[in-house]
Amino acid sequence: MKKSDALKLLEKLKDEEDINELFKGTDVEAAFKVEPTLDVFKTKLTEKEFKSFMDSEKDTHANKALETWKANNLQTIINDEVLKATGKKKTPEQIKIEELEKSFNEQKAKAERAEKVAKYKDVLAEKKIPGEMIDYFLTDDDETTNTRIDNFATYVEGIVSSSVKEKIANGSYTPPGENGAGDLTVDDLAKMMM
Repeated sequence: MKKSDALKLLEKLKDEEDINELFKGTDVEAAFKVEPTLDVFKTKLTEKEFKSFMDSEKDTHANKALETWKANNLQTIINDEVLKATGKKKTPEQIKIEELEKSFNEQKAKAERAEKVAKYKDVLAEKKIPGEMIDYFLTDDDETTNTRIDNFATYVEGIVSSSVKEKIANGSYTPPGENGAGDLTVDDLAKMMM
């Protein structure tokens, strides 16, 4: 558009009219119109207002996507995890395998315990400790079990020894005789020899 043409259009324009309306549909409008290209968009991102607007749009989109995901998937994931933790979402094969493993482990533990009981009953018999006390000494560790048995035997021997020494020192020991009289007679000796 030439200057003369533009001036003619401006003369027709009233004081209160919009100048943009005057140039609509002319080559002037086409010249000032900018197509949004990637480069234009990238330069706009450096502007503070435009960047703020884009961040707001990204947040809105991300929040909407998150809410949609929660609505569609979250409850299913929670239910699956609860079922997995409680063991209710197992196949019959998995349940059977777990039962067999549990049974096997129990049998193995019983066999190991029986082996240890047999081993340590002999040790208790050597130390003159009643076999029924095995449960007080038996542990998973052989060294600990042996230490407990040895400590108990030492403790009991100490108590018995001190008690015997105390009785002898007090002179309260009376050798057995008939009816607990303390004196052995010929008849008592004869009864013992029979």
